[in-house]
Amino acid sequence: MAYLLSKENFTKIGEFIYRKSGIHLEMDKHYEKLAKFIDSRAKKLELDNFRKYFFKLRFEDKEGLEFQELMNAVTVNETYFFREKDQFEALVNKILPELHAKMPASKPLRILSSPCSTGEEPYSMILHIVEEGTVVEERDIEVVGIDIDSTVIKKAKIAKYSERAIHAIPKDILNRWFNKKSLGYELGEDLQGSVDFQVANVFDKAQMRKLGKFDVIFSRNMLIYFDDASRKEVAMTFYDMLNPGGYVLLGHAEYMSRIVSVFNAKKVDNTLIYQK
Repeated sequence: MAYLLSKENFTKIGEFIYRKSGIHLEMDKHYEKLAKFIDSRAKKLELDNFRKYFFKLRFEDKEGLEFQELMNAVTVNETYFFREKDQFEALVNKILPELHAKMPASKPLRILSSPCSTGEEPYSMILHIVEEGTVVEERDIEVVGIDIDSTVIKKAKIAKYSERAIHAIPKDILNRWFNKKSLGYELGEDLQGSVDFQVANVFDKAQMRKLGKFDVIFSRNMLIYFDDASRKEVAMTFYDMLNPGGYVLLGHAEYMSRIVSVFNAKKVDNTLIYQK
């Protein structure tokens, strides 16, 4: 099948995506998916070649809506509740009690999930926090979830999940906080709205500044999609967003010490955490 997107133009639009989002697309992995998306969008927009589509994307997309469509198409959002569970246990057993003991009583603890996908990660934090119970009874805790993909943010706000998404949640916790539906499960009313979900691009400095300061940042399995320069830029953005003494948690295959040297690495059981 002949696509509007040639191999030469794949490089061109790939460079544009990289500059805007830090995401590096590989020809063998992403060409067909991107080509199909561009064909579909060009047809909808009544454009008959790649050049016209790329012109629209670069110069006519003043509100960023077409770029948002593009990001929704190329990002991967594969996750489930309680994934890499030991990190959530480190959060409630080590990090939150430590920060709670040091912070002024009137100040809320703020946690960022970036990227949050369809909400499994930040809601997993909430479930561990309410199940542990101690800190949340004495201090306000705010959880913010951000993702560059607007479609997953909409799904996160609805908070309806498949059997696969909830398979790792212990049955007693599942029964306590979720309602069984004909197709999967829905987060119960008590926890609906417990996460502030927003569309945001980690490379948009203005957007990130608007989110404010945080005490903990979860950013798991995002940096693997970036090159070294982009990883360093995001790591320093997170550093600037953290309050003094705050923590970053990455995916198990990601190591902050290989990116920047400004964080202090600590080990909690089997989990590496990085402190400002």
